[in-house]
Amino acid sequence: MKKLFSLGLVAMLALTAVVSSCGKYEEGSKFTLLSAKSRVINDWALTSVTYNGTEVISLYPTIKMSFKKDDTYSTSFTAGGLTTTETGTWAFNNDKTALLLSATGSSTADTQTIVMLKSKMMKLKSTDTAGDITIWTLEQQ
Repeated sequence: MKKLFSLGLVAMLALTAVVSSCGKYEEGSKFTLLSAKSRVINDWALTSVTYNGTEVISLYPTIKMSFKKDDTYSTSFTAGGLTTTETGTWAFNNDKTALLLSATGSSTADTQTIVMLKSKMMKLKSTDTAGDITIWTLEQQ
């Protein structure tokens, strides 16, 4: 009986740790069984861009991103029939609330705050030096 109680207590503590660790993003579910890394690893297409709350996707080329298990990424930009590609590495910051993208050949990382991270949708936020906010919405391809 004591072993059953101990096992139940351990299971309850583990579940509490999982549930409390899932509410770190502004939007999205508070509970998931998938790790943050497994949700990022995917092929994504840019479906919305808002700049200070105004939708501006029409000003952007077609953008597709692919995040791989080996912590590399590639991004393709297509406009006017021309496609350019960027490759690099990606990582999370310490508390997994931001993505750090380091393009090949660049000495600095681009930091994108994670607003939402689901298996089929991700929203990233960047704030420039003037305080302007851009929200990038990506959906699974």
